Amino acid sequence: MRRNGFSLISTLVAILLAGLIFSETAHAQLIFAARHIAGRINQMTQDDSNGVPAYQFATVIIDAPANKVYATAVNAATQNQAVTIVFQDSQNLKLKVSESSKSISINVVPLSDKSSEIMISAPAAPQGQGDSASVVVNSIMKICNQLNKVCKLGAN
Repeated sequence: MRRNGFSLISTLVAILLAGLIFSETAHAQLIFAARHIAGRINQMTQDDSNGVPAYQFATVIIDAPANKVYATAVNAATQNQAVTIVFQDSQNLKLKVSESSKSISINVVPLSDKSSEIMISAPAAPQGQGDSASVVVNSIMKICNQLNKVCKLGAN
């Protein structure tokens, strides 16, 4: 009886160790993938029911802690006199700003202790009135530059 109890415990320990090893491997692969795509800005347009661009989105993964990235975004908005902070949620790392008639939403998502994702959205500019994609991309570029990070537009 005692031998069966020992083998049961050793089996459970082996299963737990295997699970730990595989979860560490998966986590390491995720970190590797995030580092591989760090600094690549991806953008997307969402069209309305008529096929006209309604919203523009841009994202980038950056090697910087989320709190630092968020603080940099808030600082950039505060320093720009043309920008008004409409909404600020430092707990959830969300920020909404407006500049003249443009509204921009910024969300920072922590991926690890040392990396995060910036997601920015803005209503698309009416046809013939400029490119709102450049607004979301330029917003990311400003944050990257202030963090001394290299960010480039990726192939979409």
